[in-house]
Amino acid sequence: MRKIINVTYLKDYQLLVEFENGEKRIYDRKNCGFEGIWEYIKDVNNFKQVTLVFGALTWFRNLDLPADECNELDVCPDYTYRVSEPFSR
Repeated sequence: MRKIINVTYLKDYQLLVEFENGEKRIYDRKNCGFEGIWEYIKDVNNFKQVTLVFGALTWFRNLDLPADECNELDVCPDYTYRVSEPFSR
């Protein structure tokens, strides 16, 4: 399994993602959609709050949600790699 070591917000719904092998790729969430729980990050201000948890892109929703409701949104690093495009300067 791949591991993401750094993520930087670029613009709109694009992130510059660096993998542990040094490869950098552009992840564009617009290509993946915003249905269901993902609607939370349709607000670009929420999207910008991306962080890394165990090498995966992660967003935290409202921390006041009941324990049985989804509070964390994350994207598998392998999926991130598969749907992203190589970064070129």
